[in-house]
Amino acid sequence: MQISYPTFAFLIAFLCSLLSSLSGVIVRYSREPVEEMEGRMLSFKCRLEYKKEDCDISAKWWHVESDAISEPITDPNRFLITVNETKKDDQRHRDIVLTFKSLSIADRGLYQCNAKCLNTQTVAKGHVLFLNVTADPHKGLKASAWSGKLKTDLTVLVLGIVLCVWYNLMALCF
Repeated sequence: MQISYPTFAFLIAFLCSLLSSLSGVIVRYSREPVEEMEGRMLSFKCRLEYKKEDCDISAKWWHVESDAISEPITDPNRFLITVNETKKDDQRHRDIVLTFKSLSIADRGLYQCNAKCLNTQTVAKGHVLFLNVTADPHKGLKASAWSGKLKTDLTVLVLGIVLCVWYNLMALCF
């Protein structure tokens, strides 16, 4: 029996969510793939829900290269990572926002937000999020200040000045 991809993906997501809740941490963020043009800013927001008494948290966004290789995102020249935490009753919410300062084609790939409960050493992983970065069709093109309508307007202005001067000269001569 073959399991279709959407069913298999749902089962994986369900099991990851179940394991996250058992570890004392729940990792939440959008499941929708993201598509953006290179050169633009983009932010991913990951929300961690946990009880401070049960679990002190360490969390990171990861760039997933393959099933076996992942690397934490840490380059401050390319990324801005902000953390905001709120408390409601005995539940804590920590938002970790990963901002790409200027997307490049090399940023295309899979990303994942992971949290580690420092008290128990258990890890909670969010689902894998796909980012597609498209090429900027205007990259490398420079708009000339002397192009199009501006060039035509300048020509008409110069011609008008020349005709005005010529007309005044002719009026003085006669």
